[in-house]
Amino acid sequence: MIDMVTFKQKEAKTLTLTVKENGNPVSLVGAVLFLGVKRTKGDAEYVFSKGDADFNKGQAAQGIVSVLLSTGDLTQEPGPYVGELKVSYPDGTIDKSADLTLVIKQAVTG
Repeated sequence: MIDMVTFKQKEAKTLTLTVKENGNPVSLVGAVLFLGVKRTKGDAEYVFSKGDADFNKGQAAQGIVSVLLSTGDLTQEPGPYVGELKVSYPDGTIDKSADLTLVIKQAVTG
């Protein structure tokens, strides 16, 4: 999975994630996904989140999923944010990713 990704403020962009274990892709077929993003890890509330229905799972068997971060998601103040992908597998197992750093850069134009 990625460690850091940069976005421009108010510019929609697709975030693609690959889930691996020991270097091998993990099938996400049938898994329920949730992406939560906070300004800091200790914050109680997400600044934005994406539920299972928001993800494109066309390559889930290869461990690859993507999600569109909308202009609304990316209207946040410029700076670093921390995200986490939660994967709930059909057998009841729940895995969480390492922290993902998302950086929102100020747009030149409004």
